[in-house]
Amino acid sequence: MSCRYHCAVRVVIVTDEPFVSRERTLIRRLLVGLADEGVRAQVAVPVEVAHAVELDVVGPVIPFECRGTWLSRQLRAQRLADSILASAPDVPVDVVHVMGGSAWGLASDVARRLRSIVVFEVWRAGLSDRSRAMRVAGDHRVAFFTSSPGIERTLLREGAGLVVRLTPWGVHAPSRPNPVLRPGRPPAIVLAGSGRNTSSFLAAFRGACLTLDEFPDAMLFVDADAARRAGIWKLAQAAGLLDRVSLIDAVEERRDLVVRNDILLYPDHRGEQRTLLLDAMAAGMCVIAHADPLVTCLIPDQTARVLNDPSEEIWSAELRRTLKLPNEARALGLSARERIRTDYRATNHVRSVLDGYEWLTTSDAVAFRETAR
Repeated sequence: MSCRYHCAVRVVIVTDEPFVSRERTLIRRLLVGLADEGVRAQVAVPVEVAHAVELDVVGPVIPFECRGTWLSRQLRAQRLADSILASAPDVPVDVVHVMGGSAWGLASDVARRLRSIVVFEVWRAGLSDRSRAMRVAGDHRVAFFTSSPGIERTLLREGAGLVVRLTPWGVHAPSRPNPVLRPGRPPAIVLAGSGRNTSSFLAAFRGACLTLDEFPDAMLFVDADAARRAGIWKLAQAAGLLDRVSLIDAVEERRDLVVRNDILLYPDHRGEQRTLLLDAMAAGMCVIAHADPLVTCLIPDQTARVLNDPSEEIWSAELRRTLKLPNEARALGLSARERIRTDYRATNHVRSVLDGYEWLTTSDAVAFRETAR
């Protein structure tokens, strides 16, 4: 992809606190990839986390006030627009790319003030309904990027003419896979996800606890934020497993360590895209997941053991089987790793986003509704 075109483009990525806390690695990779192609890219991050996210990889992070009343939104939008303009007064902003649902409204107002195209990242199924409302309500150019073909189809089918681009997320695979379930090493199991599918998360946790009874040397590590949402700590206490269950705070900051474990239990099934799942596969972890048709990297018996509406007994049975058949677990992890290396590369994500920006900013690429200036 030639820098001849992209050098002229300025992009500001606006994110909310939950998204940047969970997907800062994705944002960092995108910023670096855009900069490598000559795009002038910046990121605006809520002031509460701006000091901690370490996203100043291509330039200073722009802090802004994401939280506030609806009445204060226009003032907060103007302040952010002013900060963006002050960082490079002579360079117009072509695209405001919004990652994180709670920043949609504010970033839309910012894009209007900057006279920019606004791109909304539809990273979970629950944002599909909001997408149509944002398109109808806006008086400026609006487009939607999604990494899920299923969400793309929903937006195109129900979105009344929404401008949609498929931009599949990707990761960097480590040079060597993680050798899972090595002889002589205690099995390490990670339970991760959002915890918002409370019943599914609890079923996976109970299933894991049942399995720990049979494998006394195994350890279970649980995403602390998800555990708090699902309320599992009392269950561990009741099962007498507190000494074998550990909470992992700030999973995103410890992702490199998380993916060095053996097995990932992933009970989410709300159509949410997570690069943690891709990184686990890229590292060669054995993934056992709840079925989710909107998460395309979950391919039964190729990238994961995919369970349909599993009970705690089914989670336990599948985990037991995996622990008893380590060669199968390793083979599945290696199969998933190869799929990620082929179809879910970080460079492919950057390329698809760049193509989307070019498509949107080329005058004859797509017919937008006339904007009110």
